[in-house]
Order: sequence, then structure tokens, then C-alpha cells
Amino acid sequence: MLPPWGNLMIELLKGTALVALIAVPDLMFVAKQINGVTFRSAEAFGVALLIYYVLARLLITPAMRGLERVMAKRLGRT
Repeated sequence: MLPPWGNLMIELLKGTALVALIAVPDLMFVAKQINGVTFRSAEAFGVALLIYYVLARLLITPAMRGLERVMAKRLGRT
């Protein structure tokens, strides 16, 4: 059950505005505003992509792997 749940967490991160974690009201909204002012869409949306990637790769994925290891030990599947 844990691997699909981890995938769901990453999908929720990509599908919703969970950027309250980084103190920005809405990351994509800010990126659109920057794009509207500077017309540098690659940089604005590239930074948004990097922030989402860091959240998914460095926070959610290791947490889910650790949880899977703990549950495997509890169930005796090492």
C-alpha cells in the first residue's frame, strides 16, 4: 500500500498548490506573473519546476522510502 500512496503524494504535489510549505501563495501564479512582466517563460517556469522537483525528490521520496523500510521491519520482511 505504501508505494502507491507515495506516488499519490507526489501526484498531489504536482496537481495542487502545496507551496504554502515554501511561503509562496501559489508558485505557478507567481511564475505566470513573472512571465507576464519579463516575458522569460523558460526561466520562470523552470524555477517552478525545480522547486516542485526538490519537494518531490528530496522531501517526499526519502520520507516514503523510510516509512517503507520501517513497515518492512515491523512485518518481518527485511
